[in-house]
Amino acid sequence: MMLPDPLLVTDQHGLSACVEQCLRADAIAVDTEFVRTDTFYPILGLIQISDGETVWLIDPLAITDFGELERLFLDRNVIKVFHSCSEDLEVLRHQLGLVPDPLFDTQIAAAFLGYGYSRGYSALVSSVLDVQLEKHETRSDWINRPLTPSQLSYAAEDVIFLIKVYHQLVTALEQTGRTDWMAEEMADLLAQAREPEAPDCYYLRVKGAWKLSRRDLALLRELTSWREQEARDRNRPRNRVISDASLLELLSVKPKQPNGLHGIEGFHSGLIRRYGEKILDMIHGEPDFEDLETLPDPLDKQGKALLSHCRQKLDSRAVKLGMAEELLARKKDLEPLVRSAVAGKPVLPDRLARGWRHALFGEELLDYVSSRGSEDE
Repeated sequence: MMLPDPLLVTDQHGLSACVEQCLRADAIAVDTEFVRTDTFYPILGLIQISDGETVWLIDPLAITDFGELERLFLDRNVIKVFHSCSEDLEVLRHQLGLVPDPLFDTQIAAAFLGYGYSRGYSALVSSVLDVQLEKHETRSDWINRPLTPSQLSYAAEDVIFLIKVYHQLVTALEQTGRTDWMAEEMADLLAQAREPEAPDCYYLRVKGAWKLSRRDLALLRELTSWREQEARDRNRPRNRVISDASLLELLSVKPKQPNGLHGIEGFHSGLIRRYGEKILDMIHGEPDFEDLETLPDPLDKQGKALLSHCRQKLDSRAVKLGMAEELLARKKDLEPLVRSAVAGKPVLPDRLARGWRHALFGEELLDYVSSRGSEDE
C-alpha cells in the first residue's frame, strides 16, 4: 500500500495550511507522541494528524502558537479520531488546555464490534485492513531533535491507517445499530477527560488501603492529597515524591521524631529533610473525616458466589451481543451491586443504571440479584 509522504510542520504557516485543509474534512485521525519518565505531566513530542489524504507531523517544540490547532480540535463539524485516547487527551489538555471534541475512539468502537476490549492499534489494523505494521520506535525519545526517518514513518503510520479503520468501524456500528451506544460512550469519555481526578480521591486507589482503620484511612487521604499536589507542583512522578508502599508503612509505624522516618523504606535523607516535619505534623494531627469514603472488606463467601453468578450472566450476555464483556460491565460495576444485594437492598451502580447498558443488561441483572436474595431468605 502506497503511503503519502508526511509533512513535517515546524512553523505557523505550515500549521495554518494543515488546519485549513482539515477543517474541510468530516473526520481526522489524531495521535500524539510524548515522553513521561521523570515528570508528572507528559512532555509532548509530536502531534500527528491525517485527513485520509495527507499526513501532518506537527512539532510542538518548534510551534509557539497553537491557536489554529485549538480551533480545529474544537470544531464541532470535524470528528477527532483516536485509538485508546486517554493518555492523548491528558497530554493535549495539559499542553493546549482543551480536550478535542467531538471524539471517536477506535478501541472502544472495536469493543462494541467483537474485536476485544483492549485491542491494540497494530492488531486492529491487521484485523480490519489486513495490513501488518512493524513494531518499531515504541520506546523512542520523541523530545530529541532531529527526529529520524524511522520515527517519522512510525508516527505517520499511526494516523494514516487509523482514519481508514475509523471509516470501516463507523459502517459496522451503523449496520449493527450501535451508533447511539458509541455516541453515549464518547460523551462519558469526554466528561471524564475534562475533569482530572481530584487530589483528595487518590487514596481510594492505594492497594491495601481497605485494611486501614477509619482514622488511618483519613490520614492516608490527607497524605496522598498532599503528595498529589506536590507531584503536580514539582512536575515529578508520584513515586518520586513518596510511594504508596512507603505511606502505608508510615501509617503502620507512625514515628514521633524525624529520626524514626529513616527506618521506613523509601524515606531517604533528602526526602526527610524536605518533607519530614510536614509528614509528622500530618500523621499526628487530627484528620478530617468529612465525606470520607471508606473501602469495603473483601466479599464474603455469599458475596463471592453471587459475584461469580453475575459474571457468568455477563459473559453469556456479552457473547450473545458479540461485544467485549468489559465494555458491558466490569468487576468494579458488579461488586457494588452484589454488596447491596447481600445487604438486602440491591441497587444498580450508575454505569448500569442508565443508557444503553441499563436497557441491555442492567435491569435484567437487578432482577436477577433481587430474586437470588429472595431465594437465600
